[in-house]
Amino acid sequence: MSYSRNYGCKKWLIPDGHIPGPGSQDILGHEAICFVNSGVTDAKVKMTVYFEDKEPIREIPLEVKAERSLHVWLSKPEMMGGIAIPIETPYSILVESSEKIVVQHTRVDTRLGNMALLSVIGYPVEE
Repeated sequence: MSYSRNYGCKKWLIPDGHIPGPGSQDILGHEAICFVNSGVTDAKVKMTVYFEDKEPIREIPLEVKAERSLHVWLSKPEMMGGIAIPIETPYSILVESSEKIVVQHTRVDTRLGNMALLSVIGYPVEE
């Protein structure tokens, strides 16, 4: 049986980014993006990070292998080609992919003595 396994969109927006500062727990507060490529072709992905008061960081390259997921901690420059997003700074992200993918954004915040978790699917941009 033949069927399409290539789900998602090629463009996604994540409007609310804000990497939390250090908290009071052993668990490190962070933000991450999970990419899922259910297709049979590797996806070439580039991210653009937008800020309120400075120029964007453009075309951060990533690759999501075919039929795989990729989790990228946005506070770890080594996972983003050496690019560092400053903590405690509002930002937004545009994700552009050569293949259809699904994009999820997660924040773990441990600043207030306990842990808060926020996880949302990015906004799919249809063209």
